[in-house]
Amino acid sequence: MAIRSMTRIVAFLLLAFGLYAQDRATLTGTVTDPSGAVIPNATVKATLTATNATSETKTNADGAYTIPYLNPGVYDIEATANGFQALKRQAITLAVGQRLQMTLQLTVGQATTEITVTGQQETIDTTDANRGLVFDPVKTQEYPLNGRQSYMLLMLTPGVIFTQEQFGASGFSGTRAWDVNGSYKFNGARGGNGNNVFMLNGTPISNEGSTWEFAPNVDHIQEFSALTTVYDAQYGHEAGGVVNTVLKSGTNNWHGDVYEYFRNAVLDANNFSNNSLGAPKGNHQQ
Repeated sequence: MAIRSMTRIVAFLLLAFGLYAQDRATLTGTVTDPSGAVIPNATVKATLTATNATSETKTNADGAYTIPYLNPGVYDIEATANGFQALKRQAITLAVGQRLQMTLQLTVGQATTEITVTGQQETIDTTDANRGLVFDPVKTQEYPLNGRQSYMLLMLTPGVIFTQEQFGASGFSGTRAWDVNGSYKFNGARGGNGNNVFMLNGTPISNEGSTWEFAPNVDHIQEFSALTTVYDAQYGHEAGGVVNTVLKSGTNNWHGDVYEYFRNAVLDANNFSNNSLGAPKGNHQQ
């Protein structure tokens, strides 16, 4: 019995780790010299600029490297090797679940000399076939969101529509964080009925009806992705889409947010039903 229990615990931990890894990014590629020949045993280091947290690895005999499980954010990438000038690429953005392939070319010279390149390089993603849209911190925090419901932004994703049709006092507002359901269609798949998956930091937060159990506070969200088609097997076997939200992990600086939500009937427009009946707008104070 003890062995079986231990086996279950290990399996659970492995499963939890696999789910947790789904929201992380991966940096991969090769390190070469100016002629294109690979450089084995080179050091590649990724530094998250918000916290100065670093992850590093060595290239193998083929000059290849992989740094997995990176939090989404902006990174400085540095490559060093004996007999070559150090190379640093600054302001490289890694999105939730992204697998970025980056070739780092070193120049022969003194290791104490450093070449710095700033800005995101243009890349063609050849590592996976995922299609969808990433809602970065600008979209999640700067766009106007009635009710501060981040999942409203899903309707901006090509191929995604919100199918809730019953609104008002007996239905849904379509905007508020506490009453929006998961009635989204991804590329024509049926909304609800277990077809869509909502995830938080790589762990499912939706039930069998594809309705999320809770919607994260918009101030806590780093970013989220909406995968609409041909995503890989790690996300399961659902016929619809996958929405993966990543929470902020903090920075080295103190910061905070303050907001006020106010709604007054004086500022509201009348709704379609009242207008068709010739009725005045109702009194709504919030």
